Amino acid sequence: MRITLFLTAMAAVQATSVLAQNAPPACDGNITIVRVSQIKPGGMPAFMAAVAAHKAWYRANGVIDNEIVTSRVINRDEKTGAMTYSDTEVISYHIRPPAQDRIPKRGDAAWNAYVKQYRDSSDIKSEYTTCMPKSGANRQ
Repeated sequence: MRITLFLTAMAAVQATSVLAQNAPPACDGNITIVRVSQIKPGGMPAFMAAVAAHKAWYRANGVIDNEIVTSRVINRDEKTGAMTYSDTEVISYHIRPPAQDRIPKRGDAAWNAYVKQYRDSSDIKSEYTTCMPKSGANRQ
């Protein structure tokens, strides 16, 4: 009896530990996924269409408290100082992404369509999960 009780208690502790490992640490701002994407030649219009379809998919599936923002990188010419938008690199912010259990239709036809748009137009160079401080537009 003691061994069964001990093993049950240990299993409960381990299960709690695994769940805690999957949760992000405390954040006094907004959990945000930041991606740096390499845009394929001529792919910027398709990438921006993928961003719009991505946002639309979440709204159509009842997720209204997240934000997806894409920033084009600005390059500075070392010789002239001229600044231009990059056609090859963007940084995207997915602010307050929903938990997996809040996106039940993940993988449906519309989901797969926007994912394909991203894949056809870009490659993710790096991805980070951050705690973005609350300010201005992202104060929820």
